[in-house]
Amino acid sequence: MDLRGYLAMMVEEGLVTKIEDSVDWYLEAGAIMRYAAERKSPAPWMMNVKDSMKGSSLLGSLYATYERLAVIFGLPRDTGYHDLVTFYQQNFGKRLKPEIVPSGICQQNVMIGDEIDILKFPVPLLHPQDGGRYIGTLNIGVCKDLDSEWVNWGTYRGMVHDRRSTGIWLGALNHGGYILSKYQREKRVMEYAQFYGGDPLCNIVAASGIPFGVSEVEVVGGIRNRPVELVKCKTVDLYVPADAEIVLEGTIDPAEVEDEGPFGEYPGYVVAGVIKRPVFRLSAVTYRDNPILPSTCLGFPTDELIWGLSVAGNVKTALTTAGIPISRLCIPEQAGWHAAIVSTRTPFAGIPQLIASTVWMDRNGRYFPYVIVVNDDIDPANLEEVFHAICTKCNPVKGVHVYPGHINSPLSPYLSRGEFKELGHGGGNILLDCTWPVTWKRDEIPERLAFDNLYPEPIKERIIANTARWGL
Repeated sequence: MDLRGYLAMMVEEGLVTKIEDSVDWYLEAGAIMRYAAERKSPAPWMMNVKDSMKGSSLLGSLYATYERLAVIFGLPRDTGYHDLVTFYQQNFGKRLKPEIVPSGICQQNVMIGDEIDILKFPVPLLHPQDGGRYIGTLNIGVCKDLDSEWVNWGTYRGMVHDRRSTGIWLGALNHGGYILSKYQREKRVMEYAQFYGGDPLCNIVAASGIPFGVSEVEVVGGIRNRPVELVKCKTVDLYVPADAEIVLEGTIDPAEVEDEGPFGEYPGYVVAGVIKRPVFRLSAVTYRDNPILPSTCLGFPTDELIWGLSVAGNVKTALTTAGIPISRLCIPEQAGWHAAIVSTRTPFAGIPQLIASTVWMDRNGRYFPYVIVVNDDIDPANLEEVFHAICTKCNPVKGVHVYPGHINSPLSPYLSRGEFKELGHGGGNILLDCTWPVTWKRDEIPERLAFDNLYPEPIKERIIANTARWGL
C-alpha cells in the first residue's frame, strides 16, 4: 500500500486522527505535533492548513510510536520493541531491484519553471526558534553517485528559501554529503530530487544505516517481496516512487551556499545554528491530487522513532557477528539517540569493554557516546530497570570508563561551537559497566528482588493467569 492506504487503515484503528478545523502553519501545526508525540496520541492529520492549496493536507508524527511502526512493517500493532529489532535484523538484508513504469500518479499535477511555488503546500514553521519553514523533515532525497550506478535515498532536511529553492543539509558524515563532495571536487552540478509519501517503509529505510553503495529502493523491495515501481522525473535523470505524494526536482551546485537554520533537531534541542549550506534549486514540482505533506516536529520525546529502531538492528548484528555473548539491545529515544544499552552474559572478563569498542567501531554506533552494559536479567528497553542497575551495580570508581577524543554527532548539544563541530569534534565516549564482576562467586552476587527473576515459574504463571480475576 501507499501512504494513503496505510492512513485509511490507521484512521480506522484509531492510530491516526483527522483534524478538520483550520490550523495555522505558523507554530500551531508544530505545537499539535509536539502535543501528540509527547502523549503518544494518534498521529494528527491536519486537513485544512492556512494559506495552502485546497485539498492539500499536513500529516504529523506518523513514526512517533512503535505501534504504528509495527503496522507499517506488517506486524501486529502490539509487537514489542525487541521483536521489532529482530524483524529489522531478519529482513533488512533482503534486496529486490525496482521496476521502471512509464507513468505514475505522483505526476498528476506538474509545475515547471516560473509556475513553481512550494509554499502552496502546507509547509509549517515548526519551532519558534527555527530559521524558516521546513518542507523537508520527512522527505526522502535522491541523488546518484558520480562514479557508479549507486543511487542513494536519505532523509536530508530542507528549509524554504523562496518558492523555488530550499536549503539542504548534506553533511560530511552522511551518504548524500559524501556523494555531493565528489561533484564538488569535479566542480559539477548534481541533479537532486526529493519525494514525500509513497510506501511509509521508504522513510524507515531511508533513515536507517544502510551501508555505502546499497540502494535503499532495493531494500524496500526486498522487505515487501515486490519491486518498488519508479517513474522518471520530468526534468532530471532520477527516478522516484510512482505513488509518491509530492516530488521536488532540481539541481544542487556545490559552490552555491546560503544561510540555513537554526532548526530544532532530534536530540531535543535547537543546536544547529545558522550555517552556510548548499541550495536546492527547483526545476519542477509534481504532485498527486489532494497532496499529503508528511512532517515531523522533533523535540523531547522524539516523534521519529525510525532511526533508532533501524540502528539498533544494525548494531546488534555487529555485536552478534563479532561473537559477543549479548542478549538484547535498546537504543532508547529518551536518551535523544545518544545511548546504546546492551544486556549480556559475562563468561569472562572484559566483555563490557569489548561491547563498547564494537559499538563505536560500527558506522551506525559511532554516534552513541554512552554505552551502558547490564547483565541479562535486565531488560535494556525498561529504563526503570536500567537506571536501577546504573545506581546499584555500576561501581563509581571501577565501572565508569571515559574515552576522550571520539567523534560524536555534530548535533550533540554539549559540543562547543567551532570550525570542527560539523565533524563531531570536541566530545568523547563513556562506558558504564553495570555487570557483576566475573571474579565474584555465585553466593556473593546479590539477588535482585523482582517478580520476573525471583519466583518459581508455576507461581508466576498462576498469578499472571489470574490478574484480571483478582483485580491486579
